[in-house]
Amino acid sequence: MWLEPQKLQTFITRETGLAFKATTGIDGDGQRWYALHPVGPHLDQSFAIRTTVGWRRFHISFEPGKFAGDLLSAMGRADETGRAAFQAVLSDCRERGAQIETSVNGYTKTFDGSSLWNERWTRFHLKINKGQIELGAEDGEPDDAIIRNWTGRFAAAIVAILPLEEEVNALIPSAESYPEGALTYVQANRYERDRRNRAAAISIHGTSCAACGMDFGQTYGPIAVGHIEVHHTTPVSELGPGYVINPARDLIPLCANCHTVAHKRNPPFTADEIADFMEIYKPQT
Repeated sequence: MWLEPQKLQTFITRETGLAFKATTGIDGDGQRWYALHPVGPHLDQSFAIRTTVGWRRFHISFEPGKFAGDLLSAMGRADETGRAAFQAVLSDCRERGAQIETSVNGYTKTFDGSSLWNERWTRFHLKINKGQIELGAEDGEPDDAIIRNWTGRFAAAIVAILPLEEEVNALIPSAESYPEGALTYVQANRYERDRRNRAAAISIHGTSCAACGMDFGQTYGPIAVGHIEVHHTTPVSELGPGYVINPARDLIPLCANCHTVAHKRNPPFTADEIADFMEIYKPQT
């Protein structure tokens, strides 16, 4: 079953916090493709994410516009938070069996190496290749979910290094504007609500609650697909101003109920501890 473009763009928009438009078609080799591009900027000055599905394989690539030089330069100057999220998502893709191709200015680079960020980007190539897949049988996922989830992982990696951090931080008042004692709350919001970290965490861990396993889409239907809260596993009080979040290690998805329970203690209860509570206190039948 092929994925409808409208459903793909809705999913990617919701998971990344950036509005995308999706189109689809068939290429000269008879392969289905999906193209996503941000809503707003002209495509020549922006980029597209293209997913092409072949026989037991697919590849996803980043395609900058003809006049996207300023965008590429800004992406190459991504801050440490963005770089960490970018690397965490692609590391997870590699662990899932994907091959990652990366180059800057025509030279092959490793996505998790420091040399990727050592020069001004005028050209940037990123591609994920995944073969040996059984559409309809990959990890028990339906075909449309395989395409959606892998495209979502790629989009999360790209969004992590887009020049959006100023826009995100502008939504969060400075610590100086809060009364004494509120700094921890401000930091928690800054770390956990950063769209880059959230998108990266969801792409790595999924949207099922790490404690109780609840999936909003399965429980409430299409209107709630993908809904989840993201929890910081390390107490915010232990994070200094220079701490760089690793979405694979520091963030997990929790439903609202389990998230509330997690913060009933400082340091927070772990997902395993919350799962133990539910096992101990579940109603006897």
